[in-house]
Amino acid sequence: MDSGTSLDRMVFFSDAVFAIALTLLALDLKLPTGIPADGLDDALVAALPQLLAYALSFLIIARTWMAHHADFAGILRFNVNLGRLNLALLFFIAMLPGPTSVLSEYGDDPAPWPSVLYAANIAAVYLTMAAIWGYARHAGLMDRDTAAHRYRKVFNARVAGALVFLVSIPAAFALNAFTPFLWLLLVPVSWLTRRFSATA
Repeated sequence: MDSGTSLDRMVFFSDAVFAIALTLLALDLKLPTGIPADGLDDALVAALPQLLAYALSFLIIARTWMAHHADFAGILRFNVNLGRLNLALLFFIAMLPGPTSVLSEYGDDPAPWPSVLYAANIAAVYLTMAAIWGYARHAGLMDRDTAAHRYRKVFNARVAGALVFLVSIPAAFALNAFTPFLWLLLVPVSWLTRRFSATA
């Protein structure tokens, strides 16, 4: 089997895992049965943390899938180590519905563990994506123009994204239920990292 066919099979398999993970997220969105009409407003408000956790995880999985698609437009060759790194990424993507469910169910509790579990999972996603990108370049699997123009910007942004979630893990023991607000730093940190990497 040639390298191109193996690469295509890996990408198609990855797309399926991303799709399944998104579907599993949605399966956890449900209200208790038997709610009276006059209690629906309160039930919807109570379900808001669940909806926000779903939205955050959907956004992260969707952005990771789009980044994965863009990466493999520039990664032209396959080898076993690239396949192993990709499987590691899919492991953390497939795991994400679990921490999302824990965060939505217990995220407003004073214990830090729902945020710690979630942040560790997302940090692993970012770090694995960075590892795939870095390995593809250094192993010569990447299109030369892609390596020259996009490598540093993309790699640095992924490491910076992972750092936001890694920093939030010890911070969770002080912030507890407020830890997810720290994750909003992902937007300016990613933007600043890409901007300075492009001008470096």
